[in-house]
Amino acid sequence: MVVAVIVFFSSFANLGILHVTKKKVFETLEARMIEACTKGYNPGLLVHPDLAYLQAEGGGDRQLTDREKEIIHQAAVQQTKEMDLSVVRLMFTAFLPDSTGSFTRRLEPVVSDAIYDSKAPNASNLKIVRMDRTAGCVTGGEEIYLLCDKVQKDDIQIRFYEEEENGGIWEGFGDFSPTDVHRQFAIVFKTPKYKDVNITKPASVFVQLRRKSDLETSEPKPFLYYPEIKDKEEVQRKRQKLMPNFSDSFGGGSGAGAGGGGMFGSGSGGGAAGSTGPGMNQVYSF
Repeated sequence: MVVAVIVFFSSFANLGILHVTKKKVFETLEARMIEACTKGYNPGLLVHPDLAYLQAEGGGDRQLTDREKEIIHQAAVQQTKEMDLSVVRLMFTAFLPDSTGSFTRRLEPVVSDAIYDSKAPNASNLKIVRMDRTAGCVTGGEEIYLLCDKVQKDDIQIRFYEEEENGGIWEGFGDFSPTDVHRQFAIVFKTPKYKDVNITKPASVFVQLRRKSDLETSEPKPFLYYPEIKDKEEVQRKRQKLMPNFSDSFGGGSGAGAGGGGMFGSGSGGGAAGSTGPGMNQVYSF
């Protein structure tokens, strides 16, 4: 048996989307539902499960009963409450000819990806403009200031991730609240803890913005996790070295010339630093 698959490519020049104002959404939606149930329009639109038999009949100019009208009315009311007017999808339905040549054999509808209103908040591209730090400790919890293009405070995440050699992905998310998003262009957050806090050498990962609603992401930026310094007191002690004792550097003891002679004394009877000994022609004073 040979199966032929035909693929059609089509383009729509100057295609526009007619915007319906919020006040007319219910009226327009109810009218389209009635047409779908009585005239066979929009065959891919499921008005309500209880009215599926009407759409299965297709075509004609059927009159609706009071019960059917009420079901359509309630369905339109519910969908009006849930509908997001800033995003649409295009549905394509194809028909094949039957034995009589009429196009009655309907194929399964194909729905496009979401198309967002260019003025809608979630239509903008995500972008990290700048971060005041690009490295942090593996234990996380370090505060970072991030500048970005316009984001929605309730619909944004800061994702840290690393592509592992075995094909897996580690990810962690920056800690912040909606109040930490400043005027949609800046976020103050705390870094997540790295997957392994016992690393002995720096680990390179990536950080990006991610929108919760559609999982859209920005271009990633590099971020470096460095090992934790566990013996902080010892490091601090080494940094704070004691200044050398002045007397230790110049011979020590109670007098510069006592015992074995001062710094500038000679023989067995070296005098004080300011005295003249045998064979000495100068006086050294301090």
